[in-house]
Amino acid sequence: MSEMAKGVEAAKQADMAGTARPPHPECRAALGEHAGDVAGICNPVDRRHCEPHDSATEPADEGRGVFDEGGGNFNSKRLHFAGLRVNLNIVHVSSPKMNNVQEESLRDRKKNRRRFQILEIARGIIASKGLRSLKVRDVADAAGCSVGSVYNEFGDFDGVILTVNRETVQALTAQLRAVPAEDPVRQLYGLAETYLDFFAENANLLRSLFEHRMEDDRPYPDDILQMVMDAFALMHPPLVRVLPDADDVKIALLSRTLFSAVHGIISLGLEERMVAVPPQMLRQQVTQFLDAHLLGLGVLSAR
Repeated sequence: MSEMAKGVEAAKQADMAGTARPPHPECRAALGEHAGDVAGICNPVDRRHCEPHDSATEPADEGRGVFDEGGGNFNSKRLHFAGLRVNLNIVHVSSPKMNNVQEESLRDRKKNRRRFQILEIARGIIASKGLRSLKVRDVADAAGCSVGSVYNEFGDFDGVILTVNRETVQALTAQLRAVPAEDPVRQLYGLAETYLDFFAENANLLRSLFEHRMEDDRPYPDDILQMVMDAFALMHPPLVRVLPDADDVKIALLSRTLFSAVHGIISLGLEERMVAVPPQMLRQQVTQFLDAHLLGLGVLSAR
């Protein structure tokens, strides 16, 4: 047979085997020498199977098969993994995103504390000395911050006063809503007495609610006006019950009139610079006013 024919025959046998010839023995030895350097793998290669073999003398399947300890065929090239152990090292990575979230959380808590502190100082000054004594510089100094920090938190100094006023009317409304509503007439007296008690304890804070004027004649915020109207409207349900034949417009006007009258009697009665009235006598005046007004509406007092 010619040399060319021998070459063609060898190529056919290689195609029938379905795989390339085994690596050169020197390459196989190099792999065995450095395999143990792979991190996390111990004895990855069974060197007993690393000797060179002549693929021509072995069946095709044996030349391609690589078996694990359970005998499974990995379809790799003559590497027998006698034991594979992977060490998983848990690495704690400090995520930049997590750090940013933590820093933002700390800044938010610090900002909330400063905001709360500014409000407490402003509320204390208003409650003890009145709205006219409130100065932004005094608040900033007491809070240990700059005037700019106060403005950053509330937009302007009006923002500080409005926030205090919102909390005042919210506290007032919560107490008024707690008045028992079983008997409508008694509820009307209870609303008046509760308003008197709240006013007596928070006179300057309530005055701030009604006396504050916005800088540059800006309109008063609608949400606070609505909150005040909602407080006045708490007299509406009992009036509907005692005056079932009255229309809604008349009831709405009557509830505002009653509340405004009670507010005026209490406000002037607690004004020490003018016609101050002792608290007990003031309570009697409020009660007598309601007696007369309800009697004029044809409603008998339940006292």
